[in-house]
Amino acid sequence: MYERILIPIDGSEAAENAIPHALDLAETYDAGLHTVSVVDTSDAEQDETREAMFDEFEAQSREMVEDVIRQAEGRDIKTTAGSIAEGKPHRAILDYADTRDIDIIVMGTHGRGGIRYPLRRSVTEKVIRRATVPVVCVRLGKGEK
Repeated sequence: MYERILIPIDGSEAAENAIPHALDLAETYDAGLHTVSVVDTSDAEQDETREAMFDEFEAQSREMVEDVIRQAEGRDIKTTAGSIAEGKPHRAILDYADTRDIDIIVMGTHGRGGIRYPLRRSVTEKVIRRATVPVVCVRLGKGEK
């Protein structure tokens, strides 16, 4: 059913909560696991600023990606790819999914919505609204921030 699973990560608790679910799906379906961390450089107005932002967060992003790969390898999951992208996170995630023919995206979410969260939609919500493949959302557990 699923051959390629994508888990976007950003170091948040919500993203961390989604990793075990992505690993379980990959294990269950003997699927390849892709992980991507996006450095949000969308607010940078100049190329030098964007490059400096990317350089600042690249090492941290690479460490997060490598951690997911280690977890997958520890479970004998055929890890297909780990990548770092830049730009608007939801666009980078959707582009990654499209160009690599991803079958399902697994993302963490804070579960905000409704009247308490009207002005800014989350990256997860933007991906859900625009994705052409299923998106599994994993909410934070009770007591988690």
